[in-house]
Formats: sequence, structure tokens, C-alpha cells
Amino acid sequence: MVINAFERSIIMPKIYFSLRQANELVKRIRKDVELLSDLNEQLSMLDNTKIEFDDDSLENFLLEVELNRHFHEKNVEMYSLLGSLIRQGCVVRDLEKMEIDFYSKHSEKEIVLCWRPSEEHVMFWHYPKEGLEKRRSVKELEDAYLAKLDRMK
Repeated sequence: MVINAFERSIIMPKIYFSLRQANELVKRIRKDVELLSDLNEQLSMLDNTKIEFDDDSLENFLLEVELNRHFHEKNVEMYSLLGSLIRQGCVVRDLEKMEIDFYSKHSEKEIVLCWRPSEEHVMFWHYPKEGLEKRRSVKELEDAYLAKLDRMK
């Protein structure tokens, strides 16, 4: 059975997180994200390594086969890990910078909580159509939530 991308998106809806839930997930995925970054670097290095042999010996042919096998095993490992993160609700935007987003809601509008492994916890957010240059501090969300609670008193 073939499932196209559109049908797949119907099967797996977006997962929305509160700021607290996103930060809890960050704690659980940190090691996996570091491994994903390491695998991406290893694959980049392997992909950019060119080996030329002087002769067509069986040893050289076997070495080339082993290098290719290693490259593909690392690819499978990386994409398996990436799939696991996506199933948990992570949106990996950039493998080089390791930018990870989490869908959320604020004032009934969809927003994106942003995290990078260099940050201890989620510190920024933006609207989905905006780029990273429009990131805002999550303090704004916290302040808005506290103001809403005050109005309810």
C-alpha cells in the first residue's frame, strides 16, 4: 500500500504543547538531539570523503563496499532517530543548526515554541509563517498568561 504525503498528514495530526510540556520534552530528548547532531556531522564527513584507489584489487573493492555500508547504516540510524523525534511532536527545522520547534497555541492562535540544544530550555516563540528573525521571548507568553489570570480574579 502506498501512502502519499497528504494522506500521511491526515494520519498524524500536529501535537500541541504548553510551554511546560515542551520543556519537559526537551529534557527527555536532549541526548537524542545531541546524537542526531553527531550523526549528521559524521554523515556529512563521510559524504565528503572521496577515496580513489590505484588498482582494482579485491581488497580495495571490499573497502569501498564497507565504507558505503557504514555510510548507509549511519543514514538509517539518523533517520530512525529523526522519525522518533517527529512522532513525539518535534519539528526539526535545521539539522545543521539543530533548530527544533514545538507547536503550541496562544490566544487561540497557533504559535511555534523554539529550542536549540545550546539553550537550557525553550526561550523563544514565533508565529508559524514568521522566520527566526521574528522570535520573541517566552516571557511575553508568561506575562500574558499572568495578566489573564489577574483579570479572572
